[in-house]
Amino acid sequence: MNINHMEILKSQIIGLGPNSNLVKAYKESLNNLSRIQFEAAIGLMLGDASLQTQNKGKTYRMKFEWGDKNKPYLDHVHSLFDEWVLAEPHMKARINANGNSVVNWGFQTIGHEAFNILSELFLINNKKGISKELIKNHLTKRGLAFWFMVDGGKLDYNKNSKNLSVVLNTHSFTKEEVETMAMELSIKFKLNCSTRSNKGKSVIVIDSSSFNAFKRIIKPYLIPEMEYKLPKLPE
Repeated sequence: MNINHMEILKSQIIGLGPNSNLVKAYKESLNNLSRIQFEAAIGLMLGDASLQTQNKGKTYRMKFEWGDKNKPYLDHVHSLFDEWVLAEPHMKARINANGNSVVNWGFQTIGHEAFNILSELFLINNKKGISKELIKNHLTKRGLAFWFMVDGGKLDYNKNSKNLSVVLNTHSFTKEEVETMAMELSIKFKLNCSTRSNKGKSVIVIDSSSFNAFKRIIKPYLIPEMEYKLPKLPE
């Protein structure tokens, strides 16, 4: 049987080199990202996921890396993109400047044309940025939840604080891009958003007054292990 007409299972190609005919046939059998994968990918790219190309932009792959505390989320994303990933998450351990051990986990997808749409939306002169009206046209409720799970958190970590404001850590974007995203978030999801400076970069703050609305939006897509990121009123 012609290899191009065989149904190639992912289990058949694990461990094979990228130039294997079987691996090439498997890649050719894949088409586009599913709707759920695409919506999640928008939120992940607004966070700290990255794109890489090894063939001058003919195809791209997504790369992910998070700390040990967020390993359940990494596993969740790994499972979501299962058919696009050929290896289990790998551990990266290092000693930081304070002499403490730091453990991160990472994985990457295969390079494929299915990810090229993300390069059109997020790469400007080969640097990460945002295309015009990206939030308005492409960010969904699911995407917002994935964005929060990647790069969101409490604005005030004082355990006695009654401040329910949420922050989206947009440090990798320009001040102008962050201001645009905050404005589009406010309009699209009817949230009270603003920007502020953090470590010399702009971040998005979703005000306490919008917390309940924000929580309702992302709750259906939030995995239990990441609920710790949401602020709570002191008991």
